[in-house]
Amino acid sequence: MKKKKNAYERTEFIKVDDDTDVFSLADKLMYRNPLILNFEDFDVVESNRIIVFLSGVIYALDGDVEVIRDKIFAFATKKDLKDKDLRKFINKYKE
Repeated sequence: MKKKKNAYERTEFIKVDDDTDVFSLADKLMYRNPLILNFEDFDVVESNRIIVFLSGVIYALDGDVEVIRDKIFAFATKKDLKDKDLRKFINKYKE
């Protein structure tokens, strides 16, 4: 399978729920796939635990977390956050 070069094309959009596997999300980040995670319908305490854990993972990969909306976050490497298509998406929906 050919790897998609554009960060936006590699981005996975996930609505977090009770079935979400945080370790699977961490694996996606380690494979350099940016994540847009929506926690709108998820428990606040559990959301915070996932955000803290994934923040550590992305930090170790020289990345950042960006708040798009109140409960929607982008996790990506700094290089991927410079991708024009991903940046355009984030800026379009950022509050």
